[in-house]
Amino acid sequence: GQVLSTRPDLVQIDLINELTKLQDKVPSFDFHEAKIIIEKEMKDPLEKVFESFEETPLASASIGQVYKATLLDGEVVAVKVQRPGIRKIIEIDLEIMLHLATLAERHIEELAFHQPVKIVEEFAKTLERELDYTIEATSMERVAHQFLDNPTVYIPKVFRETTTERVLTTEYVQGIKISDIDRLDTEGFDKKLITARGAYVCLSQIFDHGFFHADPHPGNIFVLPGNVICLLDFGMVGTIDRGTREDFVELVDSVVRRDEARSGKYLLKLTSWDEKPDIRLLEKDVAEFMGQHLYKPLKDIELGKLLQRLLELAGLHRLKILSLIHI
Repeated sequence: GQVLSTRPDLVQIDLINELTKLQDKVPSFDFHEAKIIIEKEMKDPLEKVFESFEETPLASASIGQVYKATLLDGEVVAVKVQRPGIRKIIEIDLEIMLHLATLAERHIEELAFHQPVKIVEEFAKTLERELDYTIEATSMERVAHQFLDNPTVYIPKVFRETTTERVLTTEYVQGIKISDIDRLDTEGFDKKLITARGAYVCLSQIFDHGFFHADPHPGNIFVLPGNVICLLDFGMVGTIDRGTREDFVELVDSVVRRDEARSGKYLLKLTSWDEKPDIRLLEKDVAEFMGQHLYKPLKDIELGKLLQRLLELAGLHRLKILSLIHI
């Protein structure tokens, strides 16, 4: 739901507005339950770990909710507490999804090609990692190291002493949600600069480092003073090997240069198939695709939609996108 909330190209706007609530406005659970979880995880009463703890959550999402608190040394922090019983809920939901995926793969030829069972299995692995906040803490520290010398990107500090599988304590950061355009305008932020820096952050993680924040919806991106980009919530991250990164760059370059033979070659390198496709027919369709989408002014070309159409073309030739990007 969170992923679809950022895809107006796939989902109608009225549904987008509802799904957006899943980013940080899911109905909250009671503070008493959060307190029980924290004390169990810390093996200490709340007042022995925190100097103060606000009972009203700052945000509430699908797996956990975040509170503002102060450590005993006076450091102001954000404390994410996992929803009580969420693991059992997820297990039941995944059983239902796996059952539906199995039925779809057996009985619907068009869906079978996309391997829905494998998709659900990968989703299950992702959720399993997301339920362990120590993994998220490590991911935060890894991305922070990637941008250590870049003052335009900020990743909150992790406090390991008060972080466990079900409780994550990080530096409290006050910023503006990147989708709050009115406030950004009112406070004089530079939207063009923010856009450029946001694009850089995403592309640098993927193509320079091969390790990236895989859930960049607006609830997880803040803007700090100085037009600094701040990333939050690293429960979902992805990795991509160097060879795949280089092949993808070659694919994009060949498409932009309108080289259908080279585009076909790298499309094949990035996909798999049950039966080898007709290469000449693939190149012909790639050439037609380029003729439809690339012979227009550069300002009118939307790269995201362009690549989406290219992936759809791959599907028409029964080419499967390889699982080289791991979320």
